[in-house]
Amino acid sequence: WYFQRESAQDASFRTATVERGNLLVSISATGTVEPVEVVDVGAQVAGRILSFGKDADGKTVDYGSVVSEGTVLARIDDSLYAADEAQAEALLESARAGVEVAKADLEQMKAKFHQAERDWLRAQKLGPSDALSQASYDAYKSAYETAKANVTVGKAAILKAEAAVAQAQASLRRSQRNLGYCTITSPVKG
Repeated sequence: WYFQRESAQDASFRTATVERGNLLVSISATGTVEPVEVVDVGAQVAGRILSFGKDADGKTVDYGSVVSEGTVLARIDDSLYAADEAQAEALLESARAGVEVAKADLEQMKAKFHQAERDWLRAQKLGPSDALSQASYDAYKSAYETAKANVTVGKAAILKAEAAVAQAQASLRRSQRNLGYCTITSPVKG
């Protein structure tokens, strides 16, 4: 090591005084600038596009336009979906009316049941005799049992009508949602 020490080259350094100034660095390259995240926006419903929205510069929205969250990108013809909504509203009102009709029918059935019950109680007191024939006795019993069954049918009709209302409400919500999908908005800012 001692002999090689003298033959080794000394490290040379260049020194300069510190000066304040501008540092200029430039990079020149070619390529494509790609976004970090691309959001594809589509439509939930099918239809003819009536119009496109405007971007931040007031120009028609196109691929690569700068938009804010909630910016209208396009409007789809909503005439069919508006008609579906109107039809669903009408079906809902009809179903609600059906519930009212079923309730009124039940009240009539209950009144007929009470009358048949009173007639049957009178017939039981008399029993088949000279005052009441066997056929009349059986007819009162049959009328009572039929009226009793009709009340049960009336209650079931109300449940069925209420289920029709629930179905009509679901159909209305669906048609309203589809109508809302006719306006396509930007989900993000970018």
